[in-house]
Amino acid sequence: MIVWFKDGNIRTLHSIDWRSRYSKSRNRETGLARLRKKIADYGANAENAEIYDKSTRQLIEKYHKGVKQEPKNDDQ
Repeated sequence: MIVWFKDGNIRTLHSIDWRSRYSKSRNRETGLARLRKKIADYGANAENAEIYDKSTRQLIEKYHKGVKQEPKNDDQ
């Protein structure tokens, strides 16, 4: 997940919940739920946030100020 904050900072977060050998639960939905919770914690402080599948480089979800947005055709 990549988060762009209003103050100009950028943060990258990773989920190990469905592919890592270190994961205690290999459940993709658990990993996505944890990333969504982090987005909710950031709320409006995060200008934009995007969740990607690193292996396929596909956009999964996109948020603007904590609100989920439908990706445009050119975003995928």
